Amino acid sequence: MKNSILLLLLFTKSIGTLFAQDVEPLKNKFGVILSTNIFGFNEGFNKVDVGGGFYFSRKISKRFSIYTEIDGSRRNYGDLALMPGQSGEFTTGNLAFYVGPMFDIGKKSNLSFGVAENYIFSPELKTATGTKEVRSETTNYSSLFFDFRHHFGNKFSLGTRYEWGINSIFKNSDRKVSTISFNMFLPLRGKRNQNNTDVKSGIIDAWSGK
Repeated sequence: MKNSILLLLLFTKSIGTLFAQDVEPLKNKFGVILSTNIFGFNEGFNKVDVGGGFYFSRKISKRFSIYTEIDGSRRNYGDLALMPGQSGEFTTGNLAFYVGPMFDIGKKSNLSFGVAENYIFSPELKTATGTKEVRSETTNYSSLFFDFRHHFGNKFSLGTRYEWGINSIFKNSDRKVSTISFNMFLPLRGKRNQNNTDVKSGIIDAWSGK
């Protein structure tokens, strides 16, 4: 994972240098993300769940930003066999941290890719005889992601992400985790107008009666 992050940072720095001539004042974006996730293993996608989190992007140049995101979800992978003698309905929590370069495509779309670290918590195996904690059989995993989104004015954005786990979710198995997500991005940061006045300042002035 550390080598992947170092390579990504080196690539990002190189891209930033190429776009240096397009540099404009920094414009950071912060907001909430709501996601519908379709996920499974190499055998195919088999479950749908929802999640949410926060995103932040920092503008490096006119067309290039660094994108970061934290996203959590509760996932049920359906019936599967962890190993001989252990099978049932597998459920776990998932917390993911995403980072990578983002490129502006036209005025209303973005394309990004990068690496993510996924943290597994509260893994349970529900069998016919009860529920068993299987933390010792699972592990955190890294993944690669590819993301495309389209902006609808300044109100919200819709996007699609494909994620492929490069390490197994199970310690004793070589299964990989794949996910397709349909996301809605809701910006929270105020937008500055032509006079460089923050929208939030206008709200405060209106509240104070100015």
